[in-house]
Amino acid sequence: MKKPVAALVSLVFVAATAHALDGAPSAPLDMKSEGTSPDGIEVAGWNDASPHTPSAPSAWGGERASFGLDGQPLSQRVASYDLKATLDPVGHTVEGSEHLRWLNRSDRPIKSLYFHLYLNAFEGEGSTFMKEKARYGAFRSGVETKKGEWGSIDLKSVTEQQGAGSAAATFTFVHPDGGAESDHSVVRVDLPTAIAPGATGELDLVFHDQLPRVIARTGYFAQYHLIAQWFPKVGVLELPGERGATAPRWNCHELHLNSEFYADFGSYRAELTAPKDYRVAATGREQGAPTDAAGTPGAITHVFAQDDVHDFGWTAWNGYAEPLTGTYDGAGSPRVEVEVLFPPEYAAGGRIALQATLDSLKYFSETLGPYPYPHVTVIVPPYNAAESGGMEYETFFTTETSGGPIGDLTRYITVHEFGHGYFMGLLASNEFEEPFLDEGMNEFWDTRMLAHEQMTLHLPEPAGLFGIGVPPFAYDDFERLQGGTRRFQADPIAGNSWDRFSEGSYGLVYARTVLVFHDLEQRLGGDALGRGMKLYYKRWHHRHPSVADLRQALADGSGQAELVNEWFAHQVLANEPIDDRVESVDSQEIVPLVGTAMVDGKRVERDQDAVDQEVAAARKAKGDKAFPWRDVVMVRRYAGHVPETLVLTFADGSKETLPFPEEERWHRFVLDRAQKVTAAQLDPERKVLLDLNKLDDGRTAEPDKRASMRWGLEMSNLAELALSLLVTQ
Repeated sequence: MKKPVAALVSLVFVAATAHALDGAPSAPLDMKSEGTSPDGIEVAGWNDASPHTPSAPSAWGGERASFGLDGQPLSQRVASYDLKATLDPVGHTVEGSEHLRWLNRSDRPIKSLYFHLYLNAFEGEGSTFMKEKARYGAFRSGVETKKGEWGSIDLKSVTEQQGAGSAAATFTFVHPDGGAESDHSVVRVDLPTAIAPGATGELDLVFHDQLPRVIARTGYFAQYHLIAQWFPKVGVLELPGERGATAPRWNCHELHLNSEFYADFGSYRAELTAPKDYRVAATGREQGAPTDAAGTPGAITHVFAQDDVHDFGWTAWNGYAEPLTGTYDGAGSPRVEVEVLFPPEYAAGGRIALQATLDSLKYFSETLGPYPYPHVTVIVPPYNAAESGGMEYETFFTTETSGGPIGDLTRYITVHEFGHGYFMGLLASNEFEEPFLDEGMNEFWDTRMLAHEQMTLHLPEPAGLFGIGVPPFAYDDFERLQGGTRRFQADPIAGNSWDRFSEGSYGLVYARTVLVFHDLEQRLGGDALGRGMKLYYKRWHHRHPSVADLRQALADGSGQAELVNEWFAHQVLANEPIDDRVESVDSQEIVPLVGTAMVDGKRVERDQDAVDQEVAAARKAKGDKAFPWRDVVMVRRYAGHVPETLVLTFADGSKETLPFPEEERWHRFVLDRAQKVTAAQLDPERKVLLDLNKLDDGRTAEPDKRASMRWGLEMSNLAELALSLLVTQ
C-alpha cells in the first residue's frame, strides 16, 4: 500500500515535524481476547509481533525447490478456494459462495477454524478499524463514510462435507486482539467433525457483501467497483518452528486501521458475474471467453484462475477504456503479460503505469528472483475512487495517475505497488505483525531501483503561480523528508502494525526502513546485501518469513554475520539515533611567536616588533607560502556509533580523507599543512542517511552568505509582488 498522499503534501511544507497526533493507547483495558481455541490451540493476540528466533528449515514445507517452471507446485497449497460471485452494480452488493479446501498441517485434530470477515471493518463506528480511525485521525486522504455508504459481509451458512453428505457448522464472532464486541471482523467456525492431522477438510460457505463507498482499499464509487477482501478467508495455523511458534498457533487478527493481511497459499478459481457492458479483471488469468449467466439476464460470467497465491481481488466497471498491454520477455523471469485498465481521461498515466510495470519486472527479476506468474493486471481508478488506488493483490494491483497538488507520482506508485507482488505476494510476510517486512522492505527496494532518477514535486496554487517551486531531489531524500531520522522515535521499525505510539510512528515503517537498510548496504559494501536479499528470496518465496529469517539470510548471504546481527539489534529491533557533526573548523598560520627560543644553541628573545619584521620579510620573499598552517577540526557524536569519513578541502583545492574512529565520542583533528583548510565534510558519499541532520555534517572555515542572500531576495520579491497585488485591488 502506498503512503497517504495527504501526508506527502504536508512534507513539502513541514518536512521535519512529527504528525500532530495523540499517542494511541496500548492494549484495551477491558481486553477479552480469544486466548485459546476450543481445541486448546493458542490464538495470536494484541501483543504478538516480530519474533526474534529464525524459523525452522522445514517451515511451510521447507525451501521450494523450483519456481514452478517444472510444473511442480510453488507452495503447500494449504487453503484453496472455488469462488462464485454475482455483482449488483446498482445496489453495490455481491452474492457469493465459496468451496474451501483446507489442509490440516498440524499433528492434532482441528475442529475450530478462524476466518477473517474483512468487510465488516466498514459496517459502522464500532469496528476495531473505525475505532482506531477515530483515535488516530483521517486514514490516507480522509474520505468519510456517509449515510448509505457503509459496507459489510454477512456469513449466511457454513457446511462441512462429510463423505457423500454434509453437516452444518456453527460460527461465533470472536476478538483475538481484545477488540469491542461490536467488531465482527473475525469469526470462529466450529465444525461438526474434526479434520484429522494431515487431512484436507472441505467447507462450503455462503455469504452476502454490501460493498462500502471506497474509503480504504475496497468498495465502489458510482459504477466503478474494486472488490477486495470480499470473501471469508481462513486464518493461518502456524506450526512449531514457524515465525517463532513453539506450538500450533492460530494467526487471525482483527482488521486494524494500519494492518493489512496474512493468509496461506492455495489455488484459486473464481466465477464472476457482472453486466455484459462491464469490463472485469481479476487475480490470475481469464479462462476462455465469458458465458451468459444463467438466471441473470443481461449478465455474463467470467472465470479466472491462479495457483500458488494467497488472495483474490477483482474489478468491474463500464467506464474502462480499451486496455493497454505489454510483455516482459527479459532475463530472470518467464514471459509475463501486462495489462493496464484505466479511464479514458487517464490514458497518459496508463502508458506510464505500463512502462513502470515492465521496468519493475526487469529490476525485481534480476535483483531478487523470478516472477513466476504469467500475467499482471494494473488498475488505474477513476477520479473520486482514489482510495482504491495504491493497493496490492497478487498478480493484480492498483496505482494512481490523477496527479494532484504535489504532481504526478504515477511511476513512483506503480513501482511501489508492483514491488508488493514480491514482498507481500511471493514472500508473504505477516503484514499484521511485521509490516516493515512488506511495506518497508518493498519501499527500500523501490528506492534502490529508482536511485538514478529524481522526484519532482510542485507546491499547490497559488504558490506555483508566483514561480515558487521545489527543486528535484533523490528518492532517498524523499524518505528523509518523511521523518525517518527523528531523534526521539517512539517505536522501532520491527513490531506489529497497531501497537504504535501514533499514526506518524507507524508511518516510519516505510521511511526509516529505507534508511536503515540503505546504511546497512553501505556498511556491508559491494554487493553483499544484494547477495543476502537474493538468498532471502530463494529461501522464503511461497513461505512466510519473519524478521529473524531476513536477518539470517542477510548474515549468511553477506558473510558478515556479526555486523548484520549488531545492526538489527540497534536499528531494526531498536531505533538508535545517529547524529554526527562537524563542530568547528579553524586554521591559523604557524608564524614566529613572541618570547624566547633557542637559536644556534643560544636563547634569543623576540618581541612583537621583531616578530613582525621577520614575518614581513618572509612574506616579501615567499608570498602566501611563507608559513604553513595549523588546521584544527572538531567532530562529535551525539548518538549512536557508526564509522564515518571526514574529507578536508584546502585553499588550493586539494583534499585529504581521514577516518572518524567509530569508538570515539569526539575527535580533534590537528594538522600542520602548507595550505589552510577551507571546509570539512563528514560522510561525503552520503553513506549514512540515518544521520538526524545532514546539514551539520559539513562546515566551512568562513561563512558563505550566497544561499541566504538568494532566499532573502526571493522572499523580498514575493513580498513586493503580494503588496503590488493588494495595491491594484
